[in-house]
Amino acid sequence: MNIIFNRSYFRAVFVLVVAVNLLSCNSKPNDPSNNPTIVSDKVENLYAKGFTIEKHKDYKVVSVFNPWQHAQGIVFKYILADDISLLPDSLKKYTVIQTPVKKLVCLSTTHIAFLKALHQEKVISGIAAPEFVYDADIRSQVNNGKILNVGYDQAINIETIISLKPDFVMAYGVGSEASGQFERLKQLGVKVVFNAEYLENTPLGKAEWIKFVGAFCNQEDSANAFFQRTVYEYKELVKLASKTAKKPVILSGLPWKGVWYVPGGNSYASSFIKDAGGDYLWNSDKGTESIPLSLETVMEKANNAKIWINPGSVLSLSEIASLDSRMKSVTSFLSQQVYNFNARTSPGGGNDFWESGVVYPQVILKDLISVFHPELLPNHTFVYYNKLK
Repeated sequence: MNIIFNRSYFRAVFVLVVAVNLLSCNSKPNDPSNNPTIVSDKVENLYAKGFTIEKHKDYKVVSVFNPWQHAQGIVFKYILADDISLLPDSLKKYTVIQTPVKKLVCLSTTHIAFLKALHQEKVISGIAAPEFVYDADIRSQVNNGKILNVGYDQAINIETIISLKPDFVMAYGVGSEASGQFERLKQLGVKVVFNAEYLENTPLGKAEWIKFVGAFCNQEDSANAFFQRTVYEYKELVKLASKTAKKPVILSGLPWKGVWYVPGGNSYASSFIKDAGGDYLWNSDKGTESIPLSLETVMEKANNAKIWINPGSVLSLSEIASLDSRMKSVTSFLSQQVYNFNARTSPGGGNDFWESGVVYPQVILKDLISVFHPELLPNHTFVYYNKLK
């Protein structure tokens, strides 16, 4: 399998924001005007909840729902057509994108990973924060001036984006309040499309957004085939892990400025633990977001865990100990059963786990099964994970 890697999820909290004003439409989910014509074919998603694709004879309607945290009742519609002249007038109030796209700007490296998986990276003309990109080829193109750096977060370079004349900017938002910095783009005719994969709570839900990206490149067949392979490989690994009688108890995370944010029991991170045959310490929680806890609260349960995973950005056990000496007494620390997802990092700090891991969840799952149940995959070599020493 050819594995392509890219981008960071903590920077999903971290990266670029766009807002409601950017898009040329915003309507209620049940508004009848959202369905101006009869749908000829609606693509049914298996896992993703944040988008839909409706295929018509001469165009596609791509809808994105609630594309930032805590949004409610927000829908953005994008009309995709090879020949825009064939569109009915009723659709021209929405954001219209001519397909296949030829030039776009990516504000998250997960977008780059999806495009590379579809062999469509040639359309990338600009990216945000290239220092966080893991993919060496993309970084090289930035260094050679073939792909431009459009800035980062509040320092987005609007003039550079405008100079590229992209078909659109692919972005994601972490809140509607940050729309001001992009209002100028709207005024100057630069289109923006929300990609909200980071809000999906399951590994396969995130991965299914390859269909969303594929629609803009007229690569639906390739995207569907890619995702079908992903689902098959992932579910086969889940079956393998389910055969084990014992499930090791798992601790996750690391305190940050006195607060330990543990994954919610129905979160993306906890889904991986469950599917890999682990017993997560907070699996009884029903939330999808991280739970802020004190170090003392976590320590009360930590010694029940056999294995500790995902301890932030640390590279060694001594780094963990230097943060707080009390963590040296944790059972999994003493037995040196601590594993982190930083096996592949870029010189600028990009972490491949949060990048291409969205596109290849079965590879992450294979790593975790090898951690939790090494006897099941005796010849496996870690891709995203490594054991801390």
